[in-house]
Formats: sequence, structure tokens, C-alpha cells
Amino acid sequence: MQIQLPYFDIILSRLESGDPDFLEAFQRHVHFGAYFGQESPAEAMEQLTQLMIDMAEIQAGQQVLDVGCGFGGTLMSLKEQFPANALTGLNIDPRQLEVAGQRCPEVQLVQGDACAMPFPDASFDRVLAVECIFHFPSRRAFFEHARRVLRPGGNLTLSDFVVPEGTPAGSYDHTTEMLWGRHTAIEMPEYRALAAEVGLELTASEDISTQVLPSYDFLGGLLGRHLPVAAEVTRLSKFFMEMGGIGYSLLRFDLK
Repeated sequence: MQIQLPYFDIILSRLESGDPDFLEAFQRHVHFGAYFGQESPAEAMEQLTQLMIDMAEIQAGQQVLDVGCGFGGTLMSLKEQFPANALTGLNIDPRQLEVAGQRCPEVQLVQGDACAMPFPDASFDRVLAVECIFHFPSRRAFFEHARRVLRPGGNLTLSDFVVPEGTPAGSYDHTTEMLWGRHTAIEMPEYRALAAEVGLELTASEDISTQVLPSYDFLGGLLGRHLPVAAEVTRLSKFFMEMGGIGYSLLRFDLK
């Protein structure tokens, strides 16, 4: 199965062509970066990944599932820090898994749906979902499966676009596939309620909107060379975040 994410089409085609700018930027990760100074985009992406790893409190000896694993960057970072851990990556897009398999052949990669995970109950100590849940057709279905595959003492840690309370419903939802693909946003109270309904608890959150803002300029400039509308879409998206209409948060949900 192949999902429709036009920005990924551009990235994959440019990587295949050997474009040096894309090879440098997406040498590992393919998500927003956390900027704290003058980091390169690749460094900023790694820093966001590390924030996720730290929030999840991943430890040696654990079994970790990275949902929406992209090109395998988070798995590569985990392998370097926890070489003995059993790592699994899940993605619905075979093209992304092909790249991940080339970059980190030592980890298990599975093609599958995050809303219907093909894993037994209580399989993992940690579940990560870096910048992907807003593409899923159902956050609830994903949460139910994340809860099911977690072991006692486990947690789900993710990054997502969260809208302020009181924002008109659907303000950030996109049903077209012009650039980012179909995606939806959610308010924090909705996340708390959803977690409680499936047996998880929101135990940590960090708004890093300020740190990820430079990602829009970077992506707009790079993608805009090959899809002009990308520059305008990223400009408007950045403005929306600067005005407080949307935020970017790291969230951790512990198994009750």
C-alpha cells in the first residue's frame, strides 16, 4: 500500500537522483527539527529525535517500536545509544521502508498499518511515533493498538500538531493532498480524554513550537525548488504557528 504524501514523493525522487542538498538534509531523518542555535537541518532533526528518546526514558534492554519509522533515522539513533535493544520499525509505505532497510539493515522493519498493528499483545516496552499520527485515519485506533502492544510500565511517546483550546474545529485539518497529505489536528483536552478511554495517561508534554519554526523556512526553500506551491504552503503554515493557531508538542502517555 502506498500513501499519498506529495512532499515525500519529492524527497524520495531527489534522493534517488543523488541531489546533494537532499542527501545532506535527509541523511537520517525526515521530520521537523528542534533548533536551539545555528544547527544544520540534519542536526536539528537529530535533536528533536533525542528529545523524544529522552522523554520516553528509553533504557538498555528494552524492546522499542518506532511507528511511522520513515527512513529509519530514529532507529539508527537508538541503535547507537542502546545497541543491545530489540528495535522494530513500522511503516505503511514500502518506499520509505526500502530506504530504511538500506540504512539500518540490523533492525526489524515491518510494513503495516499503525491503526491495525500486526504485533502480539504486550510486545514492547516503548512505542514512539515521531511526527506521523496526524496522518493516521484514526488516532483512537492507533491509541488502542499502542495500548495493546505495550507491556506493563511502558509508554507511548509522540510528536504532534496540537491546537489551542477553543480553536474552531477543523481549522488545521486538510483533506486535500496538495503537499503534506491528509492530516488533522487535536486539542490537548481531547488527547487526555482519548488516553483515559483506552487505558493510558498523559504524563508529560512539552511545547517546542518556537524551536521547530525554522523547519518551515528550510522545507519551503528546499521543496519549493521542485514544487513551487511548497514555498507558499510552508510560509502560511509558519505564520499560522507564529500567530498561535497551532503548536508542535512532544507528548508521553504511560500505561495505567
